[in-house]
Amino acid sequence: MADFFLTCWTVFYTVLAALFLFGITIFVHEFGHFIVARRCGLVVKTFSIGFGKAIFKWEKDGILYKIGWIPFGGYVALPQLDPEGMEKIQGDETAETYPDVSPWKKIAVAVSGPLGNIALAVLLAIAIWLIPGNDASTQIRPIVGSIETNSAAYAAGLRKGDEITVVNGAAIKSWYDFTVEAFLKNSDTVALDLRNAGIDRHLDVPVVKGEEGVRTIEGVEPAIPCLFGSVTKGSPADLAGVKSGDTALLFNGVTVLGWEHFTELVQAVEPGVPAALTIERKGERLNLFIVPEYNAEYKRIMIGVQLGGSGLPWMLYKNPLDQLKYDALAIVRVLKALVTPSEAKQAAGGLGGPIAIFSMLTMAIKMGLVNTLGLIRFLNVNLAVLNLLPIPVLDGGHIVFSLWHGITRRKINVKIQTVLINFFAVLLIGAMLILSFNDIDRKFQIKKFFGRSIPAQTEQK
Repeated sequence: MADFFLTCWTVFYTVLAALFLFGITIFVHEFGHFIVARRCGLVVKTFSIGFGKAIFKWEKDGILYKIGWIPFGGYVALPQLDPEGMEKIQGDETAETYPDVSPWKKIAVAVSGPLGNIALAVLLAIAIWLIPGNDASTQIRPIVGSIETNSAAYAAGLRKGDEITVVNGAAIKSWYDFTVEAFLKNSDTVALDLRNAGIDRHLDVPVVKGEEGVRTIEGVEPAIPCLFGSVTKGSPADLAGVKSGDTALLFNGVTVLGWEHFTELVQAVEPGVPAALTIERKGERLNLFIVPEYNAEYKRIMIGVQLGGSGLPWMLYKNPLDQLKYDALAIVRVLKALVTPSEAKQAAGGLGGPIAIFSMLTMAIKMGLVNTLGLIRFLNVNLAVLNLLPIPVLDGGHIVFSLWHGITRRKINVKIQTVLINFFAVLLIGAMLILSFNDIDRKFQIKKFFGRSIPAQTEQK
């Protein structure tokens, strides 16, 4: 019974933490709008975290502050920026007249939300950089670690140790980049440029589509970097001077391709015989000697280390600038795929909605502080870029409206602006509902369940 209550508390705590962290992201965005709007003299009617009816609200200085019962999202009601849109969506039909505002002030207010997210992302990137001994900068290089000999990829010529440099014409740096490019191309094969032992070659490798629609090369696994995690005290690794965060480069003169390859090399040596180990520690190469020993309990040769690192997309870089650059390029790559005819269908099918975001947050929380900070940084950069798209109802749409006013000295008709904002707001809400359904379908295979044909009854007379 105690274990049951502990499990329930853990789930409750994780869910609550995920909601709180996502709320911070929304709060920073909306607070950016709010503070600049107040400084520029704009009328602020409502500051809301979440949508729908308020579960908690108060009013101060003519501004309604509230927390909506739908936790994903939020808004600041600025009638001079959005004449009627958000109020009608929220059910407020009251119409008032407000003083005119300079288009340049409107642009400043619209930009301030995404800038708030960028500012938070910068702080988180610096924090990840400063935290010692974390899992950042654990890229899984695009190197084939293992391949099934009966697979189509093996028959096409792909081999263990091949480094994938280009996928469908796009240069890549990590295994994650490889999976993205292979997933997006709507084709039965994926074009790979490879390098192995200094020899370059090209292959067209067949791809398959899994149950969730993810296109991949079957029977192929990456070479997981041999980054050491925890080191057992008094073990051969500890006695040799190995520390958590070290990366194995050579073992007995053989280049280590990955974690699995390293374990194979360890199993091939004589226990009790010193072996040469070259590691990388904070950019410096060190040569050590380690004496592997046979473990009778596990019936294998062991040195007393565990695999470290995560290899998650938001944990690929340690340098703050590299973190932010990768986050921005990742969302730009998705947006590019959505407008590319040969990739649009695959890209749309791979998008995740609020439920997917929430699932990633709960996963990151379970993995620890640094992973959580990395995901929040990643989400903030994504939110900033998406909100700057020139689409009515988004900040980018308001910027376009204001630029038109500032350059031509002519305002866009309020009715037209309101229709556009409301129309795209409905589209956005519809897209969120569709993405949420797809998130649930990926988890429970709803479409597959309802798509099953009813089998013919077998006659048993």
